[in-house]
Amino acid sequence: MTTDKPADAILVITTLIEGVNGSLKRAFEGLTEEQFQQQPTADTNSIVWLAWHMNRWKDKQSAQAIGEEEVWVSGGWHDKFGIPADRAGLGDTLEQVAEFKPSQDLLWGYIDAVHQAFMDRVGRMTPEGLEQPIYYIPGRGEPRPAWRSLAGICTDNLKHMGQIEYLRGLFTGKGWFLA
Repeated sequence: MTTDKPADAILVITTLIEGVNGSLKRAFEGLTEEQFQQQPTADTNSIVWLAWHMNRWKDKQSAQAIGEEEVWVSGGWHDKFGIPADRAGLGDTLEQVAEFKPSQDLLWGYIDAVHQAFMDRVGRMTPEGLEQPIYYIPGRGEPRPAWRSLAGICTDNLKHMGQIEYLRGLFTGKGWFLA
């Protein structure tokens, strides 16, 4: 059975994001700072960059969907990370990825703040709000209903979580997931 009811979208979106957040916590358990920041090659992403980017985009899109300021700005996280307020990882250069080396504690502070804000923002959305047109990537393409942008956040988070889990296994070996 399929449905296009926006109220159902809220439950699906928040359930998926809650699951990704739990998976991210498990993937970080026991990682050293070196593993956390390691790039397998000079032209690949690190776990820290992937985790930041997926949460940065989650913050950006959910804030836009509900018309609020991003936690990145309102919480002063851009200053804590020493990164411009408008940077979200999309289009980062290889040098920017390689130079991105915050501590796990700093990153988790931001991730926790974003997760709480995301769940609150989406939980407060109305069916009408879910239909509000927003740009997924500002300046590119046509606006889409907010629910589609939030669904895009889910798919992006799932893809990046898979990358993080792959890197975790690469760095620590088979069996970490069931530990």
